Order: sequence, then C-alpha cells, then structure tokens
Amino acid sequence: MIRKQESGAPAALSTIAERLAALRKLNGLTLEELAQRASLTKSYLSKLERGLSSPTIGTVLKLAEALDVTVDQLIAKPQRGNEILLVKAADRVPFSPSAERQGYTYEAIATERVDKAMQPFVMVPPFTLAQDQPMASHAGEELIFVVSGEMEVLFDDRTVRMRAGDSLYFNASIPHRSRSIGKTLAQALVVVSDRKRVG
Repeated sequence: MIRKQESGAPAALSTIAERLAALRKLNGLTLEELAQRASLTKSYLSKLERGLSSPTIGTVLKLAEALDVTVDQLIAKPQRGNEILLVKAADRVPFSPSAERQGYTYEAIATERVDKAMQPFVMVPPFTLAQDQPMASHAGEELIFVVSGEMEVLFDDRTVRMRAGDSLYFNASIPHRSRSIGKTLAQALVVVSDRKRVG
C-alpha cells in the first residue's frame, strides 16, 4: 500500500515551484515564453511557480523538455549518479499531492540517478474524473504495470480495464487518462521513456 504523503507533499510541491522558477530564469525565459514552449497557459505556469497548483506527469515532461533538463532535475535536486541505485519505499519523491484535491498521486523513483533513459513513477489514480478534465499526452512511450487494485486506462476510442499483474504499453502521444475502479484505489508502476533521450 502507498504511504500517506500529507506532510511531505506540500514541501515537495514547494521544491518543484522553486526549481521551475529558478530554471526558467536561468534560461532567460519569461513566463509567457516558457508557457509557449511547453504548450501551457501563462496563468497555469504562474500557479505552478507559486506552488498553487501541482503538475501531472505530462506537464512535468513538457516543462522538462522545454527547459532542456531531465525530469529529475526539475522535480528534485539531483545528486551524483549511481550505477546501482536502491530506492526504499520511504525515499520516493511525491510531486503531485492529492491531500487537498481528489486527483492523481505520483511518486518519482530514482531521482538521484541522472541521465536516465526511463522515468519511473508510482501512480495512484482517483476513482472519479471531472468531465472536463483533459486527457494527458506526451512524448515517448509509456508502460503501466498494476501493482494492486483495479483500474481503467481511457483512450478516445477504447477503455482498457486492468487489475493487479496486468500491464499496458503504448505510444504516450495518444491522449489518455486513468481511474481506479473497484473497492480500493489502484497502485501502478508507470515508466515513461522519451525516444529522443534514448540512445
């Protein structure tokens, strides 16, 4: 079961906000310029930088690409890379807290490893999705492996139902979103690989 993040989540969100603002300024970009590069609105980007909103995986990937940094450099201060890295459950980095809202919870894995070819996360999708909630899409490929519970991954033309042990591999540019079904929230390992960063 995923551990509660009420105490650590706001601090992690603050770290993302600070890193985002610092990296934008380091690149000499205005809010509007970075928003255009990342295909986001200026007002949403401003909320992210002030810690008033939390980013989804898709948003983090877009911002990392727009700033020409790795996801880890954006969401956490990376340390010297290790060839073999053990990440204890307590060491995962929450970056989309759900204590204040009913939404997805994400925890990054292996943030200390720099220049990864893959971006691994633990995801807990919500039971319900707002009707106007947009689908996510981003560069690369995505693997979802259900660790516990049951969930659905919704695409424009189909819905894929999954339970513990099932996996789904797809082109991440296809718009998608997911939700937990059944009696308990699902927990899934999500691995995103950006082809442009591999090889």
